[in-house]
Amino acid sequence: MSEINQSQLLVQNIKAAFRKITAAPTHLSAQEIRELSAQQFQSIFTGLKVQIKGSEYLPYEKGSIFIYNHLDNHPSLMAADHFQITLDSHYISGVLYKYYNDPGIRVVRHSLAAESNHKAYYDRFDYIRVYSKDFTPDHLTKKEVKKENKKFYARAAAALENNTSLVFSPEGLSYKTEASPGPFSKGVFKLASGMKKQPKIVPLVMVDFDKLPHKATYKCQIMPAFTMADYGIFDPDDPRLGEVVKKINKKYKNWVQKLRVEEEHFEREIAVLKRKVYQLETQEALTVFYGSSTIRLWKNMAQDLAPHQTLNLGFGGAFIHSLSHYFAHLFDGLAPQNIMLYLGGNDLTLGFDADRIVADITSFIQMIHTKFPETKIYNIAIKPSFERESELKEIRSINDGVQALSEKLPYLHQLGLYEKLMDNNRIRGDVLLQDGLHLNEKGYKALTALVLAALESRQ
Repeated sequence: MSEINQSQLLVQNIKAAFRKITAAPTHLSAQEIRELSAQQFQSIFTGLKVQIKGSEYLPYEKGSIFIYNHLDNHPSLMAADHFQITLDSHYISGVLYKYYNDPGIRVVRHSLAAESNHKAYYDRFDYIRVYSKDFTPDHLTKKEVKKENKKFYARAAAALENNTSLVFSPEGLSYKTEASPGPFSKGVFKLASGMKKQPKIVPLVMVDFDKLPHKATYKCQIMPAFTMADYGIFDPDDPRLGEVVKKINKKYKNWVQKLRVEEEHFEREIAVLKRKVYQLETQEALTVFYGSSTIRLWKNMAQDLAPHQTLNLGFGGAFIHSLSHYFAHLFDGLAPQNIMLYLGGNDLTLGFDADRIVADITSFIQMIHTKFPETKIYNIAIKPSFERESELKEIRSINDGVQALSEKLPYLHQLGLYEKLMDNNRIRGDVLLQDGLHLNEKGYKALTALVLAALESRQ
């Protein structure tokens, strides 16, 4: 499919999504409509270039507030006459449905009298409605608008207390990526501050959803969740609330611009890792960990593996070819006793089969051995995960292939992480984060035990 045809197909899919919702049987509940829409857009975005980062920051619990910078729609993406379905908000609903089996409830503006398609569509969702500054009927007074918008607090609080996630843009307006976000209003932050048990607020940074898909990659980055208590706010009437909201708004602007200009390569992360190499105080009996997010996210590695001397050179989303590309630069000046690898899982997203991935791992290991012939090399088997459940057969084949290689090469040893995270041929949910991909604390304890046993048995 050509790039332009990809954009044309998106328009067709958006129109079909509109028709399916507005023509859905009237007996379907609002929750069923929300789920139907989330499923539709999951399918729509599957065929587009979309990057999602930071899924490890998703809270376990439902009932969180997901805030986002709301982006304009491209004028070509019309769902019906004078009506557009916003891409960023629908993408978020799909993400929540994927990870929580519930798309949450959004906050959307009231329809104007002339906006028949807007009303026909959003009335089916029974979302929380508010009046938006530029879309308020002329006959309503400011007092009436304020009174109506105050209903948001009661309904939003009730949804959160019922463990339904809230999806909300604090701007109230939409912007181009380059100008995003606009100024934040205090409403959702007041809501969170005033609840008996403050909900987590999860920032979602959205980039380029205002572009046509053949001209951009849609990006979403999930940032660490926070509560208003983290900023010292426990009361919605706290006079410091306004300054805190401005501070959050300023952070958001930096996040958006950083994600907007971020390259697909890893230069920024590699520079940080190289500084870690320069700052290394001793290389005595050094074990270097090198690989993708399973390595990068091992925050307590030094404490977990003490007294072994370790260096974490993991970077997120790394493929075998990127690990190979940066190897000479990062390992220049190092003399590791051991190198511990975790790689290959991300390469499945490139469409490579198990044989190709095993061959690439083999070539990389041989390259490492050529540079460090006295170094012991360990490979951590690819872990099972719910995110890649459909690819477990390929993952087992890759692990088996590297295990067979380790039986031929005296300097290579395989660590059986896959088996540790399975129970009666089922993936252990207790060792994974909410995203179903990354290890949680219990998962890292299992990995720690494997690594310690391997290092101590081969000393």
